[in-house]
Amino acid sequence: MMAQTSTASAPPAVTAQDPDRGAAPRIAIVIATKGRPAAVTEIVRLLERQTLAPSRVIISATGDADIEAPLESSVFPLELIYGSASSTKQRNRALERVCRQADIVVFFDDDFAPAITWLEHCAFAFAADAHVVGVGGLVLRNGATEAAEVSWNEAKRLISDPPPLPPGPPTFLSCLSLYGCNMAFRIAAIGDLRFDERLVLYGWMEDKDFSRIAGRSGRLVRYNGMVGVHLGMRSGKVSGKKYGYSQVVNAWYLYRKKVLSRNEVWPNIFKAILANGIKSFRPEKYIDRYGRFVGNLVGVGELIRGHCRPERAEEL
Repeated sequence: MMAQTSTASAPPAVTAQDPDRGAAPRIAIVIATKGRPAAVTEIVRLLERQTLAPSRVIISATGDADIEAPLESSVFPLELIYGSASSTKQRNRALERVCRQADIVVFFDDDFAPAITWLEHCAFAFAADAHVVGVGGLVLRNGATEAAEVSWNEAKRLISDPPPLPPGPPTFLSCLSLYGCNMAFRIAAIGDLRFDERLVLYGWMEDKDFSRIAGRSGRLVRYNGMVGVHLGMRSGKVSGKKYGYSQVVNAWYLYRKKVLSRNEVWPNIFKAILANGIKSFRPEKYIDRYGRFVGNLVGVGELIRGHCRPERAEEL
């Protein structure tokens, strides 16, 4: 299905600069993190500069080592919660804290740098169209898909001149799913929906799973007014073998859940195997291509035997 552009017909959103239109929405931010304490401090400081302050920020970590102490904010309530490691479990723990205390929930990766107007544009987007249940932003650079991660200094330079709010309604790009490094959802549309905790560890495709299910009750859109940079930090990642296993088994699992179509699942699996197999001969400096390829083969073996257990990645 090809993406379609559309222009919302509803009036512009309430923002911090437009108090006459009513109260701004309560926006809660959830950041799951593990092994990147300095990154958490960086994103919290960027959030303190937002033109529309969040109503609260929850850092979902696995232990004290994940946080630079003392981590506090004088701009918004900041809550630190701890529990077992897994991006799905960590996000769910935080979501339980905000589901009755916010209108919009935003999920940021701990290595995402949002422009200072990200939340203001986010509120603008949701207010413009009541049928929108989820919004993703424009990623100016994505270190996760590049040879090397983006530095915080470079990310800050790239987001230093964010776009202003448009004079009319926002223009949306309809999409099938959202990218987990920066995605926002209307709390009322989520209801009891939670991230699938069978997608363990890094939670490969958890964002596609969650956003597509949420999108069954409304529209998923991308809005280029919400800009940021995904650094793609290599620290804190799972092993190549576990990651490669998830690339295969998680895709098949989502096909069985009817989240991925038949035309999507096989290209996803074959693309991963082909890329990891070929690049294992000359791997990138920070990517364990051989480990991923081995994990791919283990996953294929599981599927041949009729097994589809995403959680087995923790056992490898």
